[in-house]
Amino acid sequence: MKSLYSFFDVLIKMGAYISGLFIIATTFMIFFEVISRWLFNKPTIWATELSIYAIIGSCFFGSAYAVRTYSHITVDLLINNVNDRLKTLLAYLSNALGLVFSLIFTFYGFHHALNTFELGVTSASLLRIPMYLPELMLPVGGVLLCLAFTLQIIDGGIHRGGEHI
Repeated sequence: MKSLYSFFDVLIKMGAYISGLFIIATTFMIFFEVISRWLFNKPTIWATELSIYAIIGSCFFGSAYAVRTYSHITVDLLINNVNDRLKTLLAYLSNALGLVFSLIFTFYGFHHALNTFELGVTSASLLRIPMYLPELMLPVGGVLLCLAFTLQIIDGGIHRGGEHI
């Protein structure tokens, strides 16, 4: 069981690294587009669309890591004013609700990407990218989120806030 837990943690970290690579790629694509447009007066047909897909991918692939490291935005007004027993109960409840949301999101994200694949939908741009490819980032990110919330439930306990793992 410990090796499976570690494997899931590694998958989540890989998602975070891929998210970082998407952000770096977006930076270079936007920089190239600006230089191409400003210096040569020749805008690209690909930079804007691909950078949008990379930003979307960075959000979905990095969200599980944010959950695991408590790096997401939290409102802790209620948590700071209850005892430790209730904090633990609320932690389990919020992680369980997050898992339920992630399962539904993953299921419908996969269903949508499969439907797009079957219909052969492509982007409206000149690139004509098959839309199931960027849409697959939704269920992949959803699976990572499911893993993250499952590991949070296994960990249990109370997160005090303010620190990162």
